[in-house]
Amino acid sequence: MESQRWRYFCLKFGLLAVVFVFLAKLFLVQIVDHDRYVREANSMRVKQYELLAKRGEVYFSDGKGVTPAIMNERTWTIFVDPNFIIKNAGTSGVLEKEKVQEKLIELLGDKISVQWPDVWGNEESMYVEVAKNVDYKTVAAIKEANLRGVGRKETSRRVYPAGRVGAQLLGFINAEGVGSGVEGALSERLAGKNGLLKTVTDVNEIPLSVGDENIEIPAKNGESIVLTIDANIQRNVDRILERAVTDSKGGIRAASALVMQPTTGKIWAMSNYPTYNPEEYWKESDPNVYVNRTAETPYEPASVCKPFTYAAAINEGKLNPDERYYNAGSTVVDDRTISNARSGNPLAKGSITFREALDNSYNTGSIEVLRKMGDGTNITKAARTTLYNYLYDRFGLGQKTGFELNEAKGSIISPDDPSGEGNAVRYANMTFGQGMNLTMLQVAAGFSSLINGGDYYQPTVIAGNYNNGKLEPTEQKASLRKTVSTGTSAEMRKMLQEVRSVNGGKNDLAGFRVGVKTGTAETLDQYGNYTSKKTNASALGFGGENNDDALPQYVVMVRLDGETLLWGAQNAVPVFTEISNYMLQYLRLQPK
Repeated sequence: MESQRWRYFCLKFGLLAVVFVFLAKLFLVQIVDHDRYVREANSMRVKQYELLAKRGEVYFSDGKGVTPAIMNERTWTIFVDPNFIIKNAGTSGVLEKEKVQEKLIELLGDKISVQWPDVWGNEESMYVEVAKNVDYKTVAAIKEANLRGVGRKETSRRVYPAGRVGAQLLGFINAEGVGSGVEGALSERLAGKNGLLKTVTDVNEIPLSVGDENIEIPAKNGESIVLTIDANIQRNVDRILERAVTDSKGGIRAASALVMQPTTGKIWAMSNYPTYNPEEYWKESDPNVYVNRTAETPYEPASVCKPFTYAAAINEGKLNPDERYYNAGSTVVDDRTISNARSGNPLAKGSITFREALDNSYNTGSIEVLRKMGDGTNITKAARTTLYNYLYDRFGLGQKTGFELNEAKGSIISPDDPSGEGNAVRYANMTFGQGMNLTMLQVAAGFSSLINGGDYYQPTVIAGNYNNGKLEPTEQKASLRKTVSTGTSAEMRKMLQEVRSVNGGKNDLAGFRVGVKTGTAETLDQYGNYTSKKTNASALGFGGENNDDALPQYVVMVRLDGETLLWGAQNAVPVFTEISNYMLQYLRLQPK
């Protein structure tokens, strides 16, 4: 009996101990570690997904509608789970690793972007990307191979249907989100905003529509943007520049051109050569090839700026173009002697009109114009201040235009500069476009106002957004300011047409009005001295119908950089003429 009671007591005590252990465990799970177990449970049944926003696409205009410039192509990233493959594949783990590696090499080929020892080096790693931008056909083959521990993630990549057309303008965006051109400058508008899906899933990780934990924040796709760039004009200007550089056989090392509508500020082409393939931008060794030189690289544009000096004096009532002055071939400013670049011309010395001075691009003429803005004899502070007011405040030279993409500021020294750099010598040089750094975009925008009646329009490359197959145009901005009077503008058009008769006018299509001004500038060597061994040549002009009431329809600016002596008239003008004649035909202007 005693032993039975003892066994009963032990059994009872044991049952109580088990119950106590269960209760303690329940207390630990339900009270003490409640939050931890909830998190672990949710991690198994509640999944969180990032809903990727679609990057906006970019379109050219083409005269009739839009044409693709930058598109999204559906691709995939292939990844492996080394931890699963090596540790969770049973006794054949090593064989599984070799099988996966061999099959992926067979299917992916040169798309593989990693070294296999690095993939298998960390057995605790659960995610290693082995290839990006993989096409659908290859992904389907990998899926069919049924490789355990190999996954795929849908992504997209940017493609350029027009190839290299407008490469520097369009630009690219790299993996770190840093880019150039449209892709870089407008990235915030194009990128959109990713969304979030937090939801209960079934055993196959398929989202369910039930559960209090469900949260969905839809992704906001990026804007699709239409550019004012006309694909046809851009393509042809690209070809013209390429031909100019290659035909020069090394004489021209780089070429840029800009085409814009002077009565709106819309840019139709921004072209640069050498160029590159934006789909494979990483293959370029020289980062300078990415730069849109028309807006990002200031330079001394030389005599293409003389019309600004003449217009300022005419607008101030200080100059009658038919007045005469004595051209000695050179002139003295303070302690410097400044000469004409074309001293061998028959009109190099003697009494000539200011029209003739502009026709033949005499530096003495533009310096004399600056003197007339002062006391008529000296380059006074008042003369320098007046010129600065027109160049900087009115024509917008030496400051950013407000263009939507990346642009450089450039520089113009004020006559009030405390260092004394805004002196008479500098301003004498500025009358013919040296002694200041300007972008082609600044010069072309200011020149457009000079010949369009005097209205300055902010340059723009954005035509609008593209939604549901339709262009939603941006509102046309009004003129920002008046630079010169309509009378001064008309006089400048007439004078520039006369200049054109001296510089290649015989090659224009018959029956149209074309005006142009050329420029030739030496560049600075490593010691800060001007040298003719490296020069740039420019041509800046307009074209339109031969009608006194019709404003010019386009402005074209060309810049050539060489390792030798280049001339605006001999080298830049033929490029301008080819672009100008194309524009006259493309715009279907009517000859007279």
